Amino acid sequence: MLRHAIAPARAFAQIPNAILRHPRLSSDAKTLLNWQLSLPPGDRQCLSDTARRAGIGKCAFQNAKRQLRDEGYLHEWRTQTGGGRFVTVQLVSNAPLSTKEALAVRDGLQPAPGGARLTEARPSDRKPAAGEPTDQAVGRQPEENTGKNTHQPASSAPERAAEVTTEPPHAQAEPAATNGGAQRSEEPSTRLLDAEAFLHSLGRDDPRLSLPRHTALHLAPLAVGWLDTGLPRDQLRRTLTQGLAGARSTVALLRWRLANALSDTPPPPPSGPRPQPRLTGMRECRTRHTQPRLFTPAPGSDNDLCPDCRAAAAEAPGDGPEPLDAPGFAPSSPLARSSVRRAGPGSPQQRRT
Repeated sequence: MLRHAIAPARAFAQIPNAILRHPRLSSDAKTLLNWQLSLPPGDRQCLSDTARRAGIGKCAFQNAKRQLRDEGYLHEWRTQTGGGRFVTVQLVSNAPLSTKEALAVRDGLQPAPGGARLTEARPSDRKPAAGEPTDQAVGRQPEENTGKNTHQPASSAPERAAEVTTEPPHAQAEPAATNGGAQRSEEPSTRLLDAEAFLHSLGRDDPRLSLPRHTALHLAPLAVGWLDTGLPRDQLRRTLTQGLAGARSTVALLRWRLANALSDTPPPPPSGPRPQPRLTGMRECRTRHTQPRLFTPAPGSDNDLCPDCRAAAAEAPGDGPEPLDAPGFAPSSPLARSSVRRAGPGSPQQRRT
């Protein structure tokens, strides 16, 4: 590689090679920094004016400023003037400066490194706030966490039962406090422990539901109601863990389901025998009908005729109902069959049949 350079006699700036060869500064960031370092000491041009003259867009300008701040070549402070207007003070340097070093250069406590420039951005056109400027209040902002328990009211009953077990022995020394009463007082604690273990088991189905111990203790009263439904544990896990793929906070969704989705859980299947269908035990009449006719025979009977066909057969013992396999047309009702029997041998009806 051949290189040829002529040293300028005037109008030049000394730029360190560390800036020109910096691997984390973009070309826009180097252009802003070199442009600022090449300005004369009395020039108050701010970075936004430099970017406008250099043809750097807004997004590229913001990225370049961020890179210069991250590398220590640019420092900014927002201060309020005596007239109540806010201005931005900018300091650029040809060497990286820490925050303390930049403050010392700004306040004149130490000389600025070669090429350092301290500029003041123009105030904005916005109207200042009404009233005199005030100092910041002493102290810190109040904490949002007030210490109150904000879980759902559905868990209040198990919690009260759990509080009863924590009372001193003399407070429970009543005449009715027998061994059975002690077992009833220990029962809520056992149910809460069981609910806590159930919540910890949800992490096996979805690793995002691996709950810390204090979270499981907080949600255990809500899970007691789910366990009291008597549904299988696998079905409860599927109901609580399904559809969590797009959830922003799986723990928050689990808390909401424990508190509000219990009514959507299907009831347990009945333990008794299932009812038999209506068609069980019915038979189809063996005579011809317009549509297949089903009937319920008497218990222990092997009769395959419906009640209408049996009544027609009783009226005319010699002319029983025509079976399904008989040729020709068979009337489908007793009234039609009786009209055929009343017709004579030479009648038109008899000839048509």
